[in-house]
Amino acid sequence: MKIKAIIFDVDGLMADTEFHHCESIAELMSFYGVKLTKAYQVGLVGLSTKHNFLDLKRIHGLKEGLNSLLAKREKLYIKRIKTSGIKAFPGLKDILLYAKKNDIKIAVGSSSLRPQIDTVVPILIRSTGIKTPYRRYFDTVVTGSDVKHTKPAPDIYNLVSKNLGISPAECLVLEDSVTGVKAAKAAGMCCIAVKNRYSKKHDLSISDYQVKSLKEAFRIIKKIEGK
Repeated sequence: MKIKAIIFDVDGLMADTEFHHCESIAELMSFYGVKLTKAYQVGLVGLSTKHNFLDLKRIHGLKEGLNSLLAKREKLYIKRIKTSGIKAFPGLKDILLYAKKNDIKIAVGSSSLRPQIDTVVPILIRSTGIKTPYRRYFDTVVTGSDVKHTKPAPDIYNLVSKNLGISPAECLVLEDSVTGVKAAKAAGMCCIAVKNRYSKKHDLSISDYQVKSLKEAFRIIKKIEGK
């Protein structure tokens, strides 16, 4: 396979942002007298925040509107991220620089909403020492704000492919969740599943490769390219 594009999920793939996602939802729900168990929080991983709150509204009978809940959660999450000192996982910079050196397009494909991605990704990119503004560094960025259906639907990856002008068969996706892997495969793309502390016990077997770190994923990428 000749890789012409590498597409990155964000949460749980580039860094351990999933913790802050779960904690911000739990914090907001506590205002309504609802305590979320750690097991339930783990189940939030890989799903869009909209999906999470539709589920919570149904289970707990919350009367507040969905958009209001999403806006409140977003403020809590962004505040947490900005003060967290979060850094990109080891290996992210290696893959980014390799792609740039070898004329491989790079893209972001995330179910998270645009304001969250526009906050998180610049912080993570700067933590690697890359100073280029992230929307100039990546060839395209597609978020949950840009499509009707988020992962596990293939819409996000389909739009990335369209924006890049590169066929799905020439795209490689880096994902960490079941929903993300399903989305990548539904889009007809090769997928490396990078397990993290939340997804290490999940069945990611429909991916083409399963690894435990971005450093290991980098070795797979070079192997695919015969380097």
